[in-house]
Amino acid sequence: MKIRSLILLIILIGVFILVVGGILFIMTHEDIEKVLITTDKRDYQVGETIQIRIQNWDDRTIDIYCPLTCALGNFPTTVEKMTNEEWGYYVGFCPSIEPLFGDYPSEDGYIIHSLPPGDSYALEISNLETLQLKERVHLRIMYFLKGGRTTIYSDEFTVKP
Repeated sequence: MKIRSLILLIILIGVFILVVGGILFIMTHEDIEKVLITTDKRDYQVGETIQIRIQNWDDRTIDIYCPLTCALGNFPTTVEKMTNEEWGYYVGFCPSIEPLFGDYPSEDGYIIHSLPPGDSYALEISNLETLQLKERVHLRIMYFLKGGRTTIYSDEFTVKP
């Protein structure tokens, strides 16, 4: 009798874990689909400015977590590069010149930006010369949701020297 009760308890705990995990997965997946990061073009030359737009299509405020990597700039931007069919960290940009001395909440090495429903941020990256490119590179921009645990990406684009 005790073995049956133990087996039933284990099954119930397993079902509970699956349900909670499924709900968390759905919530994360929904956020990824409701935040859109776009660039104004697909191809750039060094010297051009990349226009970035981050839009919240959800009906609730979403917090975007930016790595706290800039001495100046309140919206640090991480860029990944495609190398050998794999994405990897390439460089960090500081697209905003507004100083960090403002009242921006931070947590665990991230600056937190709350994006209200239907609202958007417009940012620019204009210092591509600092990359000192020798060849064309394939890039994408990334930010984080859920305290830095969920990654969202822009559309992919290329930069030519």
